[in-house]
Amino acid sequence: MTLFLDSADIKALATDEVCGQAAWAAIDAESIGRTQLPPRIDVPSGSGFLRVMPAVLGAVMGLKVMTLAEGLGNRYLVLLYDSATGELRGALDADELTRLRTAAFTATAAKLMVSDSPATLAVIGSGFEADGHLRALCRLWSFESVTVFSPSPDRREAFAARQAAELGIKISAAQSADAAVTGAEIVMIATKSKVPVLDGSQLAYGGVVLSVGSTRPNLRELDAVTMRRSGTLMVDDPNQVKAESGDIIAGLCAGDLSDERLASVAEVAKQPELLRREPDRDLLTFKSVGTALQDLALADLLIQQAVRQGAGRELGELAALKPFADNSVKVS
Repeated sequence: MTLFLDSADIKALATDEVCGQAAWAAIDAESIGRTQLPPRIDVPSGSGFLRVMPAVLGAVMGLKVMTLAEGLGNRYLVLLYDSATGELRGALDADELTRLRTAAFTATAAKLMVSDSPATLAVIGSGFEADGHLRALCRLWSFESVTVFSPSPDRREAFAARQAAELGIKISAAQSADAAVTGAEIVMIATKSKVPVLDGSQLAYGGVVLSVGSTRPNLRELDAVTMRRSGTLMVDDPNQVKAESGDIIAGLCAGDLSDERLASVAEVAKQPELLRREPDRDLLTFKSVGTALQDLALADLLIQQAVRQGAGRELGELAALKPFADNSVKVS
């Protein structure tokens, strides 16, 4: 039987604890070799593209389907299957799921990179992802001040006022990206820019940079200086960022970044010594393009929660089993 969860269901079920557990579930499964993550498939559609992201995560498998219509927006759907039986357990409208899993995974990565209690945070961006990431980071640390910048004065002012009221902390809008990041111990970037959005020479010495935009080859957030200053650049999946992130592609091509400086979150969780700083490479940077493993980990926990609580909408058996004609024949 297949259970459908819409965005309202997901908002109600996806507590901070559930999202954090899902992030660690994906990391733990990857670290012990219980995952399969083939390259995602992008198919141009004329007005955008169709993206299919398959994965196997231990006892579950599935895929995320994303559509992009230029000038209109995105749609997301996650299908969750039982690995042993092939049964379609859940279908999830994954707009909210994507926002929550991305922020939770970034926050988990940030905890691995930050050893003390940072007081200052800069946010570049004021949209969908910036909103969720600011909340997630503020649940980890009690920042004394947060500064936000985005190109639209009205949007950044509204973002700062709304989040300050919700989170109960001081949040101010900066007039430029340079002004926002000056002195900030953590810089979080979530944009859809096609050019780098900050000057890496303005970043505080020994800072941490969290970059979650630039998830396509034609997008950029990080400049060459930030790449050259990064001791370790931690990623959710090295193969995917090298294929999908305009930042990583440009850094590797220009020689500002090398393969040996890339480390996955799963690798760092097992071997913290992989995080390294040097006098001329003082930054730790995280670059995320998101993976289907993260989607499936959260989808699995949400479906389990929904079953326990009687939430969601039962759709019946959408994909009926087609048994082999000769049941004595088994596929190994």
